[in-house]
Amino acid sequence: MAQATLLYGIGAAKAGTTWLYRYLARHPEVRLPAVKELHYFDTCETGKFERQVQRMTRERRRRKARLPTGDARLDKRLQREVWAYTGWLNVIRGGRNDAGYLGFLNHDAGAARLVGDITPAYATLSEGSFRHMAGLAPATRFVFLMRDPLDRLWSNIRMAATRKGGDFAADAGALLDKVLGGGDRTMADRCDYAGTLRRLGVAVDPATVFTGFYETLFQPGTLSRLCGFLGISERPADSEARVLVGNDLTMTEAQRARAMAWLAPQYDAVARAMGPLPARWTDNMEALA
Repeated sequence: MAQATLLYGIGAAKAGTTWLYRYLARHPEVRLPAVKELHYFDTCETGKFERQVQRMTRERRRRKARLPTGDARLDKRLQREVWAYTGWLNVIRGGRNDAGYLGFLNHDAGAARLVGDITPAYATLSEGSFRHMAGLAPATRFVFLMRDPLDRLWSNIRMAATRKGGDFAADAGALLDKVLGGGDRTMADRCDYAGTLRRLGVAVDPATVFTGFYETLFQPGTLSRLCGFLGISERPADSEARVLVGNDLTMTEAQRARAMAWLAPQYDAVARAMGPLPARWTDNMEALA
């Protein structure tokens, strides 16, 4: 039996990766772990495995604390996630473990044609990490989804502000100021589509990379192209479902102007690399003119 193709869903954050994960997780030809974001390769770069173990342990504990819920279907899902966190913790407790990583992804894969790891943080990885990932299996595929830069940034900020649990509008404004002022490199790096595209282009065979847009992801043509790229049959999808929708908050005109000026290089870089852009992107680009 041929080894399953190894998929890396590398981002971007807030650009449809959870929808993609859920679509593929339900696909009969795909085997994805119940833990969506493994954060393996970004942890390999930092070496902070103990911190990642602590984080994954907290996530497992939260799910255990919810059991039983009284809902058999939910209980089954939570139990699968507890098992998955337990198995993943066994892989990473000793540090870098490529063999364990591959074993975890292929566990119970059976006749699956595709296995994978969808972790948006991988968009910030180095050329060396991308090159290493490409060599871990006979067949690998990278999927990089992009969303209008302004929409993606503001969605990310609203999510972070919600987690703070304070004054939502004030916290969102402060986070935006911090990113634009260079005080939050992690969130700024998530905005760097140009950097991700450049590093992928150097490290990985272009034929193994799928780049797409959040704004057109749910169109039948895009889904057909993606499934063909991944070597799986196309299956019906819920194109109306939105997942992880954040609290609503409209940017002020001043905030929008500052953010757009800061993001201008990203619009330019993606337009050069990808050609025609979705309407949402071009509308915002015209506002820059």
